[in-house]
Amino acid sequence: MMRGGPVFLDRYFMNLNKMKNETFTKPTLRDWQEKAEESLKGGSIDRLSTVTYEGIKLKPLYSREDLPSPIQNPLPGSSDFRRGYTSSGYLEEPWNVSQRLSSTSAKEMKKQLLEELNKGQSAISFNPDLYKLSEVAAIVEGLEEYPFCLMTENSSLDLYKTIGQQNSKGFIGKDPLASLMNNSKGYDNDWLEAIVHAKKSSPKLKTILIHTTIYHELGANAIQELAIAIASAVSHIERLLSEDFSIEEIVDKVVFHFSIGAQFFTEISKLRAAKILWSKVLEAYGLNEKLMNMTISAQTSPFTKTLYDPYVNLLRAGNEAFAAILGGINYLHVSPFDEPSEASSFTANRIARNTQLILREEAHLNKVIDPAGGSYYIESITNQIAERAWDLFLAIEDQGGMEVAIETGWIQEQITQVQKKRLADIYTRKQSIVGTNKYANLDESPLQNAVTLGNRLSIPYEKLRYQVEMMKASSVDIQVGLLCLGDLKKHKPRMDFVTGFLAPGGIRSHFIPIMHTENLKEQIENNPLSHYVICGANDQYDDDLLTAVKLVMTEKQSIFKLYLAGHPTVEEQKCWKEAGITEFLHMKSDCYHILSTIVEDWEGEVK
Repeated sequence: MMRGGPVFLDRYFMNLNKMKNETFTKPTLRDWQEKAEESLKGGSIDRLSTVTYEGIKLKPLYSREDLPSPIQNPLPGSSDFRRGYTSSGYLEEPWNVSQRLSSTSAKEMKKQLLEELNKGQSAISFNPDLYKLSEVAAIVEGLEEYPFCLMTENSSLDLYKTIGQQNSKGFIGKDPLASLMNNSKGYDNDWLEAIVHAKKSSPKLKTILIHTTIYHELGANAIQELAIAIASAVSHIERLLSEDFSIEEIVDKVVFHFSIGAQFFTEISKLRAAKILWSKVLEAYGLNEKLMNMTISAQTSPFTKTLYDPYVNLLRAGNEAFAAILGGINYLHVSPFDEPSEASSFTANRIARNTQLILREEAHLNKVIDPAGGSYYIESITNQIAERAWDLFLAIEDQGGMEVAIETGWIQEQITQVQKKRLADIYTRKQSIVGTNKYANLDESPLQNAVTLGNRLSIPYEKLRYQVEMMKASSVDIQVGLLCLGDLKKHKPRMDFVTGFLAPGGIRSHFIPIMHTENLKEQIENNPLSHYVICGANDQYDDDLLTAVKLVMTEKQSIFKLYLAGHPTVEEQKCWKEAGITEFLHMKSDCYHILSTIVEDWEGEVK
């Protein structure tokens, strides 16, 4: 108990009240900018900004000023539904763990499915096109309590007739526009008849699929994916409205399937923006807000996975799954880390499933309602993606709709522009693929039964390493000599850089010390290779070295190539090229094409 006289108590409570009323000075955006520029030593904070493949400028700091004022409908369950369709989020309706299982036989698939359902899987998901219809029926027999999560390229009508029941739930679908994009048949009678049949035989089953994975794997950005998804949905709606379906009946059957890529915050924003766009479309059709629910199925992206350093795929898949859940999905498949191989292992499948369970049971993402809501950063990106995707959707409609846009090649052209940027960035290593174009481990082997087909972003480098492995098997000496000038402290930075630069091609570095410039020719003769890189500090790249390079190159054949580590001025580069230097290796170099040229030279030697 506090004791003291009246004067002390008066002073105590007066100071206490003063402390309660004290506040910190509220910093402004300009205050932060000034502090940031101090740490950048006077440099502009624009240096900290980046531009995404969507053309959105990501700023180093976001504030309330980046959002409309006041924020419209900020609570979960209210339109524009970016925060979800209920006020309780996953507490009311958890997402379904929908691992897409694979097995060599129907019998094994049934066994695997039962095991997975006992260990946390909550939906039936596999590729039905790999089995006969009778086998599909046997696989799902007795599992009526679980929702379906099935996508097909074959006859969806046959599938509904085989396994559809009155109490079937979840979704079974085929997207004719995705099939058309894949050079297959588009809309046909089977698609329409299947939806009509399922409407009567399986009234709870969703049957109208918008499948965007093919566009994602071709390199589409988030804006393109959403615009294509909405345009595809409108195309499906218009077809079915002409067949005497009501808008309410159609919307109740729609499910969207997205791939979730590597850009964490962009992918969260993509899914939130999808709900904004969907509500805007349905508003145009005059649908009641209570019926505007958007069912989203998602998978972690195959596009981002690699054959080399495959355990990094665990981190990629975990990051993508996290983004999907924060974005508000209903079904989720997490890809096994060995997905690029022909068949995933038991261990890889188990880890993939448990990734979802950890996010649910240990990270408690099912207990938090839209944790991304209200973030200045995420809300700002969400708004920009939604606005730009809507503009692109209108452009697709101006082309005549999705079907026409695909048939004329307009959609493919739009995606190709983005894909070229992605490839240019991995070639120059502006965009890192850890374990592939950066931090490559030359002592590891790729996944067994590796598949170098498809559209994974890492495939160009993987093919390059495969070529090198084949040449190793033919006893070709696939080493590049590093001519390291002077003391260690002088040449080590560029020696390390070049070692890392060569590794993505599976090429080893051979260290050759050059203590004196006049020894360059002698050391090259003592270490006979076809390709060398000079590594040193800028002050070592002097006239004496230039003379030594000229001397070396005058006696060498065309198969001999000499590179220089560094980025000289344009005038200096001209002098070095005249002396015989082939190319310069630096941070902005096109790593992939330089390595490809070296490998082509070696292949020429073999022939």
